[in-house]
Amino acid sequence: MATVYVLACAYEDYDVQAGTCAQEQWIPQPSVIPELTIADAQQIGTSIAFLLAVAFVLRLIRKFLEQFN
Repeated sequence: MATVYVLACAYEDYDVQAGTCAQEQWIPQPSVIPELTIADAQQIGTSIAFLLAVAFVLRLIRKFLEQFN
């Protein structure tokens, strides 16, 4: 995946009164979600599939038990 760079200004280089930056710099774009490897994504997907399977089985058990009430 290509790294995206954005123009930023360091806190100490920013002049609040003038609203200008003395030294601009290019930094990698920050992200809320960290980058995942394929192995990490597969592990997350497997965990979600397992949780959905457990929920489905519990739902079937509940329906089976409700037949006798």
